[in-house]
Amino acid sequence: MNRAYWDDLAATYDEQIFSVLRSDDRGVMADHIARHADQGKTAADLGCGPGQITPLLAAQFGAVHACDISRGLLTQAREACYENDNVEFYRHDLSQPVDPPFAPVDFAVCVNVILSADLEVRERMWNSITASVGMGGTLLLVLPSHESALYANFRQLDWHVRTGLRGAEAMRRSATNESAVTQLEHGVREIDGVGTKHYLREEIIVQLADRGLHAEEFTKLTYDWETEFANPPAWLGTPHPWNWLVLARR
Repeated sequence: MNRAYWDDLAATYDEQIFSVLRSDDRGVMADHIARHADQGKTAADLGCGPGQITPLLAAQFGAVHACDISRGLLTQAREACYENDNVEFYRHDLSQPVDPPFAPVDFAVCVNVILSADLEVRERMWNSITASVGMGGTLLLVLPSHESALYANFRQLDWHVRTGLRGAEAMRRSATNESAVTQLEHGVREIDGVGTKHYLREEIIVQLADRGLHAEEFTKLTYDWETEFANPPAWLGTPHPWNWLVLARR
């Protein structure tokens, strides 16, 4: 987690960072938020970025806390919520071993934030994010799927085979280097040159349970093949790659 990196990225965030909300053409995230909406309750947007989700929370909860590591992204989030007077913004690094700057909430959203390739950083983030959820509260969590990443590897191999490559050559072109394979065993894959943690379904269940939350519901938040490959052939079709959307309760 590097504040300077995210501050530098703020101006071009929408072009460079995959938007889960924009890709959710079925409206799954908005539906989940609406299911838990309550003007008498509090909500938090943990790692809010430029505020893509924060206005949804502000419209449906009595008070909202939004935090991010980047000053530039927080400025954009404030602009996105210019019509909402029930949102407090905080510059806060979720990877640091300090308490969140607000009391635990009834409903927290955290979308593709626990991504660091560094295990110790991830553990601190799990602790900080889950500590933001009060007793009886709900956490809506979105994380990259390790199962989906492995499935995409298979589709790449299948693509090579369908274009006429024989087994050994198809596998060679689909292979990654040895260090990448070692990382892949732990769910870390490079995205645009940045090591990014991906999660098994059961891994998420354990991480939440260790911190007093029960994973009640898993949904595949699917997205297009263009996010995985340049110029993918139309025959790739379904099933599409996905992120895990998880609802957990304390």
